[in-house]
Amino acid sequence: MPPEEKKDRVPIKSLRTYQGDVEEAIGRNKESSTTIFVAEEKRKVENPEKVVEVKYNPTKNKVFVYMGAAFFILGIFAIGGVYYFRYSEKTVIEQQTKTLLKFSKEKTLSPYGLSKDSFIKKLVDEREAFQLPINSVLYVNTTIEGSDSLGQVLAHVGPNMPGSLVRSFDQNYMIGVYSYDTNEIFFILKVKDFASSYSGMLKWEKDMANDMQEIYSIDPFLVSTSTPFTDEAIKNKDLRVIKDQSGKTQLLYTFLDKETLLITKNESIFGAILGRYTVSKQAK
Repeated sequence: MPPEEKKDRVPIKSLRTYQGDVEEAIGRNKESSTTIFVAEEKRKVENPEKVVEVKYNPTKNKVFVYMGAAFFILGIFAIGGVYYFRYSEKTVIEQQTKTLLKFSKEKTLSPYGLSKDSFIKKLVDEREAFQLPINSVLYVNTTIEGSDSLGQVLAHVGPNMPGSLVRSFDQNYMIGVYSYDTNEIFFILKVKDFASSYSGMLKWEKDMANDMQEIYSIDPFLVSTSTPFTDEAIKNKDLRVIKDQSGKTQLLYTFLDKETLLITKNESIFGAILGRYTVSKQAK
């Protein structure tokens, strides 16, 4: 038999391996990296980068330093101001809770070292000088801690006051000026014994107008004739009043409650103080 003719052989591609793939990729990467590097160097030569020089400006830097220091100092003052006003407000509130009425303004008047006439003149001067809107209250602070301030005050404004009445008062009291249709002085006194206070006020009535004539500008005729007090009822309160010949009230007193005595000029001031006292009492 004739030998079989050899068929044309198809070349077999070399087997593709992972190692071959890696080597091929590395070759390509080397070529790519080289190309990129050459292109980058060429770009730098053709378009060199401009270096911006930052110049040091001492004047400008000082301005920033000064501005920063100024803002820091302003911040300290702002914080201090807020603290001060809050503290002041808190102090005023605390002080007002210690008085029998909330007040708009405070003045100090020591009862010591003054004669009766001098003390009353200073008190009247405060009334005349008080210029705040209607329903404002000036607190005339005559209290001196650790002393019998009330006893000294009463010696000036009520020299003929019975001893039993003086002893019936507590040291908690308030003297002030109430701004209404007119400015009028008022006395609010806390009492320890209502019965003793009430009977003591009745005894003092015969001298009360004379003792307080200058404080309330009482008609001299009422003093000279010893015009008696009469009863009056307003807003469910019993008042004792003294009126002039025209029927105008010159002086009155009343007990706002069993522990509180009010002395003032007339019914208008009484009504205004009663309303404010009721509010202050409910707030405590």
